[in-house]
Amino acid sequence: MALWHFDLRVSWLAQWISLLLHGIAMLALLLAPWPASLTVVWVVLLTLVVFECVRSQRRIRSREGDIALLEERQLYWRQQRWRIHGRPWITRQAILLALRSPKGEQEQLWLMKDSMDEAAWRQLRQLLLSTADAA
Repeated sequence: MALWHFDLRVSWLAQWISLLLHGIAMLALLLAPWPASLTVVWVVLLTLVVFECVRSQRRIRSREGDIALLEERQLYWRQQRWRIHGRPWITRQAILLALRSPKGEQEQLWLMKDSMDEAAWRQLRQLLLSTADAA
């Protein structure tokens, strides 16, 4: 039985933070004085930052979908059960969960406040805080 269930939306806040951080990195690379002998290195670094930005946006969008908090620190996400490993990191705008699957896979799941409605956010925080105290 699920203690909490929600259909997560894409977090616009996470997307903007990712774009901002990658934009700062690109701007620093563009504005830094590079000697002509390191032009190839500069192009490679700039390309890596651009590709990482695209990858980050795809990962943020992949977090969308059905999620449920189950009893005994279990989470149902991506059609799989995960165990919440360790203490969740909870702020006013975000929750970081360290997850471990029965197969041994590990995942860090960021849940942002704007990916769900206010009532669901409050209920999830309350449940996680109460299970973190019991663990």
